[in-house]
Amino acid sequence: MLRKPRKLSSTFKKQVNGTELLFQAYHASDGRTSLPARSDNQTGPFWQGDLQGFYMVDNIFVTSDNQFASDIRNAYIGVSSVDVGCPDADVTWCGQWPADTLLDVTLTFNCSHVKPVRFVRVWRNITDHLAVQEVEVHGSPSRSKATIYNKNVNEKVNTAVSSLNARSVSDCGISCMETQPCLGFSYNPSADPSCLHAVDTDMTSVTDWVTYFIVPCLSEGTLGP
Repeated sequence: MLRKPRKLSSTFKKQVNGTELLFQAYHASDGRTSLPARSDNQTGPFWQGDLQGFYMVDNIFVTSDNQFASDIRNAYIGVSSVDVGCPDADVTWCGQWPADTLLDVTLTFNCSHVKPVRFVRVWRNITDHLAVQEVEVHGSPSRSKATIYNKNVNEKVNTAVSSLNARSVSDCGISCMETQPCLGFSYNPSADPSCLHAVDTDMTSVTDWVTYFIVPCLSEGTLGP
């Protein structure tokens, strides 16, 4: 989870000696304990991390903050194959933080889910703040059985995490599904290498390339290519 994409339902701000501190989402997965990720006082506050691929998650380690330890009481910890904003959210519950105020404590939550997941979440079903000091995830890469992709013609990924020569766009897509992390790929049969794997949606307009990215709200379906 370290330094991977993450989001917070809102961002708490605080003035300290004339400086505005932002308790942003990345603080919960930056490997440090300087500031937590903390939301404003709101209904249903959440923190979500993107694993940038599909995994079978074994354990989630969540650490409470020292100053705002009460802001994680009764929080739920879970995993999902779709983004938090999707209407068909399929969250698997892995555990719940105790009702006690535990300062600067790391608890382990064991997960058991049937299909591979991409997102890790911490949330509270109340109107209040949420504060998370750190989230660490242990698991193993796994292939999603079927995935729906968005298709962009004459577009190429900006940054490839791996590359290879594939005989067809379908082979390129299958290799993406089997090699994690991978959320999208570009293919050009005339290029060398012809298949590029990516974990973000940054693209550049390039003739003769075609790019596919996993639809964030539809984790199961037919292979787009």
